[in-house]
Amino acid sequence: MTEIKEFYSNYADKIVKKRFDSESPLRKYVHNAQYQSILNYVEPGMKVLDIGCGEGVMSVLMAKKGAKVTGCDLSKPNIEACIAYAKRNYVKVEFVIGDAEVVPFGDNSFDLVVSSHVLEHLPDFDRGLQEIMRVTKKRAVIAIPTICNPCSLVQVGRGAFWCCGKRDLVALPWGFLKMVLAYITGKDGVNEKYAGNNVPHVFRFPRVLKEKLKKYGYTLVEYEASSVCLPHFNFFLGLTKKLDCYKKKPVLRNFGYGTTFIIQK
Repeated sequence: MTEIKEFYSNYADKIVKKRFDSESPLRKYVHNAQYQSILNYVEPGMKVLDIGCGEGVMSVLMAKKGAKVTGCDLSKPNIEACIAYAKRNYVKVEFVIGDAEVVPFGDNSFDLVVSSHVLEHLPDFDRGLQEIMRVTKKRAVIAIPTICNPCSLVQVGRGAFWCCGKRDLVALPWGFLKMVLAYITGKDGVNEKYAGNNVPHVFRFPRVLKEKLKKYGYTLVEYEASSVCLPHFNFFLGLTKKLDCYKKKPVLRNFGYGTTFIIQK
């Protein structure tokens, strides 16, 4: 656990370049769709905490929408990047260094707490969930990577869903096999590991978070697929956008590259 925290304390994300402004139309669309799935629940004037803010993309987008945003991340290089990114975008956001498992704010401090693809990195997923719900007055928006999507299967199969590469022929079936084995053995999902390092990055089954919410007495208001994307070829992007028009529907919402959950106390 200590080694994981040490890794992330010094890790510098490249979210803006690699994802938000990616040269790949597919990768850029998928990650922007993720941000939008959260922004839909942010209103002007809200006091919002962005836990695990990375390079500050989500924080800045929420601030541009008129929210009063605080961003929190364990990584000092990330926080330095956040401050510079907010300055370039001419918005005011408070950024602090803090652990998502021990959030440095009091109970019920925020109107809304946002966690976008953060819990899967933590040594203690449940502790992170409880901290999110502790510091929100009522509601939280939590997005996590989920496994029941072709792009997710490519990722855990050691491929890259946004481009074509040498592993394309094996990544999807290998990822599918990993998913089936995880399901049979009762695991929460498949641990891809992060950026080639020996730290957690688990693509979970959507049911897992729902079960944890029930365990801790939280209410699931609704949930949706972040994007029902298809891998490798940019000509699939048009179809992905059409599918995403229905990503809140009861069946399709379980097949997102990520899943966004709206939760309240």
